[in-house]
Amino acid sequence: MSPPPLERPWRLFVTFFAFLGACGSTGEAVERSGAVVIAHRGASGHAPEHTLEAYSIGHAMEADFIEPDLVMCRDGHLICSHDLTVRKGSNVALLYPELVDEEGAVRIRDLSLAELRKVNFTNEAGEGSYRYASFTEFLDLMVFLGQSTGEKVGIIPELKAPAWHRGEGLPMEAELMTRLAQAGYRSLSDPVIVQCFERDSLRRLRVEEQCPFQQVLCIGKESTEEDLVWAAEFCDGIAPPRAAIEDVETGAVSELISEAHALGLAVFPYTFNDEEEAMRRYFHEYGVEGVFTNFPEKGVAARAKP
Repeated sequence: MSPPPLERPWRLFVTFFAFLGACGSTGEAVERSGAVVIAHRGASGHAPEHTLEAYSIGHAMEADFIEPDLVMCRDGHLICSHDLTVRKGSNVALLYPELVDEEGAVRIRDLSLAELRKVNFTNEAGEGSYRYASFTEFLDLMVFLGQSTGEKVGIIPELKAPAWHRGEGLPMEAELMTRLAQAGYRSLSDPVIVQCFERDSLRRLRVEEQCPFQQVLCIGKESTEEDLVWAAEFCDGIAPPRAAIEDVETGAVSELISEAHALGLAVFPYTFNDEEEAMRRYFHEYGVEGVFTNFPEKGVAARAKP
């Protein structure tokens, strides 16, 4: 059974501060400076998203959590990717022309891990040579990077389209938990947050898989009070788009943060680019618990200086 909503903020912050070394279990009020910086798809402002290079840079820039989006390939391996199809600028159509659909795309679900390993892609400028990483490779990298500090690296995986994958015979939740456990992420004290847009997947993780980690419901701009009430029952936080908090044109600030906090939910808005001043505002004026950013070094700087 999930803990009551009012217990969740302290439960969440204990995990953050244990990771950040910011405080002990004193029960004192949490300071905003303790909020976390999340490397969105890795340091994707510096290297192609969801590559081992981007994840490594994010860690080097002192992001508190690294975010891998996860999809599944044909033989049931979790793959680090935001999209269900192989990205543009790759050689996939040359390798597997029989799998190209009417729109010129190839689904990752139709490739085995061995086949996907042969796919190379460039950055947006058409330069370099990169490849897909499996979640196992991502976790191996996190373990390796953690050895330099003696602490586990914070990670915040997001399951993409789990209902669709389940319909394709590729359930994601149990595989996620298995891989995390194999990498040494097993308990609430480990710096793991699991996030998803789909309620059923988060419910399945909490109830069927007995997920011990923090959970975050990702929501869209048009979120409702019912979204928050549901999240308060099964989750520890929400991840809304910035537009749900601050109007881009007028700068007007909504009540979403205060409403979420009243229900015991942490708030992690997405996504910030090279916007140190904006992140400083969200950290020190709005009091969010963390931000997703493509430029984690800017987030770290914003958090450090009110």
